[in-house]
Amino acid sequence: LRMEGQTVHFRHILLFYFRKGKNARQAYEKLRKVYSDDALQERQCQNCFKKFRAGDFNFKDATRSGRPTEVDDDKIKALIKSNPRYMTREIAETLKISQKS
Repeated sequence: LRMEGQTVHFRHILLFYFRKGKNARQAYEKLRKVYSDDALQERQCQNCFKKFRAGDFNFKDATRSGRPTEVDDDKIKALIKSNPRYMTREIAETLKISQKS
């Protein structure tokens, strides 16, 4: 996963290329030459350029809706202790959490 600071750094670079009159593809190619696999994906560059054209120069990620589920580790441990054969699906259903949590 890319850290927020690194993403903001790339967005500043993209804004520089945007103001120089480059398009998203050209900016993406320049990023790839310097940062290789650590660069943003081309689609992300296109999305940034779309925001710039709309006048949105905010570099922070938009707040996403929904609240992350807080999982109580003690409850999970108690369930497993009571029945070591519990499957993750059963634990998720019992605690009403995502199986991926």
